[in-house]
Amino acid sequence: MLQFYMLAVTNHNWFQMSYTERRLSATISGSFNKDFVKIQKKVRQFQDEGIEVLAPPLSKVVDNQEGFVTLEHDKGAPHEIESDYLDAISRSDFLYVVNSRGYIGLSVALEIGYAVSKGIPIYSMEKPEDLIISFFVKPKKSIKTIKHELTAKPHKIFSKTQHTLKELQEYVDYTVKIRGFEKETIEHAMLLLVEEIGELAKATRNLLGIKSSRKADLQKNVRAELADCLIYLLDISNLANVDLENAFIEKEKHNHRRKWRYGKV
Repeated sequence: MLQFYMLAVTNHNWFQMSYTERRLSATISGSFNKDFVKIQKKVRQFQDEGIEVLAPPLSKVVDNQEGFVTLEHDKGAPHEIESDYLDAISRSDFLYVVNSRGYIGLSVALEIGYAVSKGIPIYSMEKPEDLIISFFVKPKKSIKTIKHELTAKPHKIFSKTQHTLKELQEYVDYTVKIRGFEKETIEHAMLLLVEEIGELAKATRNLLGIKSSRKADLQKNVRAELADCLIYLLDISNLANVDLENAFIEKEKHNHRRKWRYGKV
């Protein structure tokens, strides 16, 4: 049986994480034309609180063309700079919007929409003046409040509906550490994986041999055992320093070049 991760990956409401301090990352958004000084001040405040700011860095304005502000560290055309900003948002634990008097410009609205699509929490200095945007943004001025809210809750894995394999692998690495199992060896993880494969085989056998009236419950059991096996595969990948997502892609590239006896391609 699963030894140390979660009661059920498929029902995250069962999972309760005790409060633990961890390093958060954030992207700060806002109008560089109207609020650049306040944005830079917020960057310093976040850093002082131990929050890693992925964008923007502490920097200076070097250009302003048609309302698009360029900082000294920026490289490329405006759309490339904005793409880098969106990438920073996707890697952040939360997005913070500096919006004096509730103002939200078009670029900031784009960044908020992107964060919403990624399931990333969004906070703001003031309540957005736009009614629709205000439904997706939490106005909070206290950085300590934001830190407590995010670190006292389960990992951001539960705020999203879709995830990459890399995100799941990072999540397992995180949960192993905060639950005190960072000293587990790859041998331990392999034995536990074998045990879970046995549980999966038993659940699958039951699914194939029992009447349909109970099939929904039996499928649920198979689902849970599959999740357990995946957790240990991800754990072993971390212990072996293997990026499982890239390993899968590389392996499939190799398989695609092979000739298969019953293959159609």
